Amino acid sequence: MDKEPSFIFSGIKFDRKRFPKDFERFKDKKENKDLKENPIFVESGISELEEGKKSAKRRKRKSMVTESVEGFCVFNTSQSVIETEQNDEAEDEFSQKKKEVYRQLERDAVLRKKHNIHVSGNNVPTPLENFEDLRSRYKCKQYLLRNLVELGYKEPTPIQRQAIPVLLSGRECFACAPTGSGKTLAFVCPMLMQLKHAVKDHVRAVVLCPTRELAAQTTRECKKLAKGKKFYIKLMTKELAKSADFSKLPCDILISTPLRLEFAIQKRKLDLSRVEYLVLDESDKLFELGFVKQIDFVVKACSNPSIVRSLFSATLPDTVEDLARTIMHDAIRIIVGRKNTASETVKQTLVFAGSEEGKLVALQQSFSESLNPPVLIFVQSKERAKELYKELAFSDIKVGVIHADLSQAERESAVDDFRAGKTWVLIATDVIARGMDFKGVNCVINYDFPESAAAYIHRIGRSGRAGRTGEAITLYTEEDIPCLRNIANVMSQSGCEVPAWIMSLRKIKWKKHQPKRDSIATIPQDMEE
Repeated sequence: MDKEPSFIFSGIKFDRKRFPKDFERFKDKKENKDLKENPIFVESGISELEEGKKSAKRRKRKSMVTESVEGFCVFNTSQSVIETEQNDEAEDEFSQKKKEVYRQLERDAVLRKKHNIHVSGNNVPTPLENFEDLRSRYKCKQYLLRNLVELGYKEPTPIQRQAIPVLLSGRECFACAPTGSGKTLAFVCPMLMQLKHAVKDHVRAVVLCPTRELAAQTTRECKKLAKGKKFYIKLMTKELAKSADFSKLPCDILISTPLRLEFAIQKRKLDLSRVEYLVLDESDKLFELGFVKQIDFVVKACSNPSIVRSLFSATLPDTVEDLARTIMHDAIRIIVGRKNTASETVKQTLVFAGSEEGKLVALQQSFSESLNPPVLIFVQSKERAKELYKELAFSDIKVGVIHADLSQAERESAVDDFRAGKTWVLIATDVIARGMDFKGVNCVINYDFPESAAAYIHRIGRSGRAGRTGEAITLYTEEDIPCLRNIANVMSQSGCEVPAWIMSLRKIKWKKHQPKRDSIATIPQDMEE
């Protein structure tokens, strides 16, 4: 008789999760009861269980066999092992390379910090440790290394350490480094290395300078470095610009001022479409209002898509930097020391002279007490240069003068005499303050207060070059006091002591400080006649 479920518990749901133990106990009892009542079911159940176990074993064995059979191929197994090993080796090699890259970046950062080099840009090349790196890393020719030794270059300067690898890697750059830090070598050396040999049919490199004196000096330095290799290096003179047939003139490197180069392109059909390197030396001066149109014209004329452009200067205003970015692609920015600062090797002092007469008295007094030639004196205009020259010409001091009213031959003669020691004191306008390298100028005197902080940096930079020490004296009068704080800031940044009262003055924004000054002349005009 079958037992029916009790009516009392009908419709009740048993929560198995909540009462697992009770359910197991009830289940065991029920199974035991069923087994007792149906022994045949027990036997069949055991047999089914055994068969189930056997079939499970068989399935397991089959799966193992099939797995082993599927994977059991001598060639496949060996290849997979080889691929695995190769992948492991590739991963190890990649991780090693990655570690080496990070180590190299750390070494680069340490070297830059040591030499006070600041860079920004993508994938900046490793700086040079010494000139031997030019041979080992860049396969530099022996003639160039020999010339470096003969010219007395023992160790690269900070700007040379970073700018040379950047230009050799084909990257564009704009660089700012103190005066006398070797910027000319920093762009001429990689240029000669990349040009490799002379070619007669077109201009391959152009160097632009703001003044004829600087262009002539750059040409001389370039020829010294190229000694032993037949490169055609030309200075764009007035005669060359007017009469040369540039289609037949062999020229690898052309050095010029913007005006003469623009004239040659327009009038003499000078072709610059295959120029590989364009350098703007003293770039902040070149980007002033008087030169911008000419520079723009030259940049457009150098239309080679693979051209490498570079800008070098001791001062790099933000406006110039912004203009530079418009004509350059993926450029690297290199700053040595602090941007727009004077050389730390120059001792700088400010001297209050009261008036124009007081300045002349102070100058003559300093000469009588201690004249340590060669000395450069800067004035704000060519008229004042002539007046001061006449005043000092009556003394026993050997004085020379250079200004824009002199012919090219007279200007060159004045510079050569100063270099040779024939003149002890050279009176100049700011025309000569840009890039000119005079060996061993002991003292710079700013007779007239500089028109801007940048002008001050370039003026005093004629002294204390190439690691030497120098002195800079700036005379000022009552009308110069409002602009005194700006110059004092430059002095303070380069480590010079500045009186507290000057630093407390209000800093003003000024573009050019060129006040109308009283005449220097003390001799009456009727006596001159």
